[in-house]
Amino acid sequence: MYPNGAEFCLSLRPAVEMCTNFPYWTSQWNHLKGALDADSKQYVLKMHEVARSYGVHLYCLLVGSSFEDPDIDYLKELVAAGHEVGNHTYTHLNVKAETVESLQVVYAGAPWLANGRTPLQIIRDEVRATNAAIRERLGVTATGFGTPGAFSTGLHDVPEVQALLEEEGFTHVTSHYLSPASRGAKRPPLDHVEAAMCKNIDQLQPYRYPNGLLEIAPMALTDIAAFRVLDLDRWEYVRLLKTAIDHAHANRYILSLAFHPPAMTARDPHCDVLDTVIRYALEKPGGCWIATNSEIAAHLGAA
Repeated sequence: MYPNGAEFCLSLRPAVEMCTNFPYWTSQWNHLKGALDADSKQYVLKMHEVARSYGVHLYCLLVGSSFEDPDIDYLKELVAAGHEVGNHTYTHLNVKAETVESLQVVYAGAPWLANGRTPLQIIRDEVRATNAAIRERLGVTATGFGTPGAFSTGLHDVPEVQALLEEEGFTHVTSHYLSPASRGAKRPPLDHVEAAMCKNIDQLQPYRYPNGLLEIAPMALTDIAAFRVLDLDRWEYVRLLKTAIDHAHANRYILSLAFHPPAMTARDPHCDVLDTVIRYALEKPGGCWIATNSEIAAHLGAA
């Protein structure tokens, strides 16, 4: 089923953006998602070094506004090493917004930035601007699209967004996420989270929207959900990720894991989680194919 006779597939998907108020909800929140600090940039490079040590590649979602920073050497190093990059909009937009004000706090505070455009037109313009920034500053093309945040219904309820992404040349998207724990539940029993997580992985195997756009959903538990929402320790997060890998291996699944460098550097400064995840997956009997989302899309016939 998978290249080289591998038993299952793993995709590693960092969203390279800033989380100003991580790890505490009470810290300042300015929504400047593209304004990565030095620690976050360094962590991106640590993720690259870990991936390189195993000979695998990451699929990195990039926010267009990050290219306003003169220092993008960390992104250039990613691209030079063969890691894949995807479009994450210019200002980290809500792609399901029906009003200008609900697109992003930036637009809520300065609605005149819309300049007469509808929310859908703004989304399209931000997608195009991010594509242009990636081409001009990195010399590569964004291979896919990732919605800022993710939705329990994916893009099923916004066919106009599905159409927009197809029209802009994307063949795959990552947008559909099912949380394995209640948002208000701090430190829930891990066995309950594991059971729900495995059920969600079953439900979130790659699928196509009516227009053929391929959904490669973020699965298991994101670092934001683990550390900020559920307040788990690092060893608990690793346990859950290993359970997800076990489930994917047993069922010959595709498993896509989402990470955020600012969140990880606060709780896992030496990048041990990524190292453990890759090593654990590659040591499973029969082997694991660690692939980028475009490689998965090509394997499934979407590219």
